[in-house]
Amino acid sequence: MTGLKRLGAVYLIGVAVAVAVWFSINILFLDNLDVSDVWFVLDILMAVGLVVGLAYNFDRKRRMDSQYSGDGITRRYLEANVALYLTAGITILFLHNWIAFLKVGLESNNHQAWVIWAVVDTLLPLVLGATGCAMWRDAAES
Repeated sequence: MTGLKRLGAVYLIGVAVAVAVWFSINILFLDNLDVSDVWFVLDILMAVGLVVGLAYNFDRKRRMDSQYSGDGITRRYLEANVALYLTAGITILFLHNWIAFLKVGLESNNHQAWVIWAVVDTLLPLVLGATGCAMWRDAAES
């Protein structure tokens, strides 16, 4: 199980880095490359990463809930709850925009969709990166 957690951690951190870097620099390639092709591949990787992140964060929250005694909130308990709900929120935003993109395409004058993509592409690397680090730490402790 340790090897599987480490593989998942590496995947989540890799997706987080790829999305963060590409979101930061894709504007430089508008003249030379169809950046939407790269985003299409990244969207698939992001969808898989969000599923892995949701599954891990749900399990982590469940484990923290079973250990919670009511004496006070620990850092790990808070981390597990925040990570799960942030991952769920980003997943909802991502799926809404991704399904709309697959159905009708990306319209350049749809500012709402562009803002949602910016939010997703900013928060997803932070959440998946933190989740990947937590998975790695979990694997090291088991």
